[in-house]
Amino acid sequence: MTQQEENKSNMYNAVEAVLKNSQSIIAEVPAFGEVHTDLISLIGEIKGKNSELIGATEGKTSVKSKAIEELITSVVPIASAVKAYATRNKLLELKATVDYSESKLRHLSHADIPVKIKSIKDAAQSVLAALANFGITEAKLNLVDAKLTALKSAVENKDVGFTDRSATREALTLLFDKADDLLQDEADELAEVLKETHLDFYNQYFAARKVKDLGSSHPKPDDELPSTPPAVS
Repeated sequence: MTQQEENKSNMYNAVEAVLKNSQSIIAEVPAFGEVHTDLISLIGEIKGKNSELIGATEGKTSVKSKAIEELITSVVPIASAVKAYATRNKLLELKATVDYSESKLRHLSHADIPVKIKSIKDAAQSVLAALANFGITEAKLNLVDAKLTALKSAVENKDVGFTDRSATREALTLLFDKADDLLQDEADELAEVLKETHLDFYNQYFAARKVKDLGSSHPKPDDELPSTPPAVS
């Protein structure tokens, strides 16, 4: 939910509270009761869809982050062993290729991490026979391959998830549009019907209809706010 949507959501809840506390009044116009029911439903749908959006975003990010962590953990001992081997044998090019600590790997971009780690793994593969004395086996290199595959899968799933999140985002926007239309085209008009007989309710309703910007110090433009009721002498 954007900040603007948060502000709108607060307004919907304020309006619903006024209607809930004025059941006997809106009962005089049965259509108002139907609008109230629809508003309650939309508020619930908005809350549910927003939770769905948050969950999808956090879930995908968490899976990718975990895959990166496991990949880095799997390659650090290999890089260290190859570096030690290269140092002892004065293989400067090989040493430069694998000279990446855990900290340096973590400072790479997410796109560069798998590229760098694959180059480290390939470098280790080229001298695998000599690495036995340094505690590195083919099984450890295979583990790096498995972690690279897991990260690739996590990234691809994240791309698929992006489509899902886009659909959820669109659905949430449509729900806000429906709530806006419900209030502007129906509830506001029905409040006018009750103005003469229930002025206090009318004033409370339109006071609740104001969107309060709680996220910044900039006031919302007047043309984005419902008109307030005229002053009563």
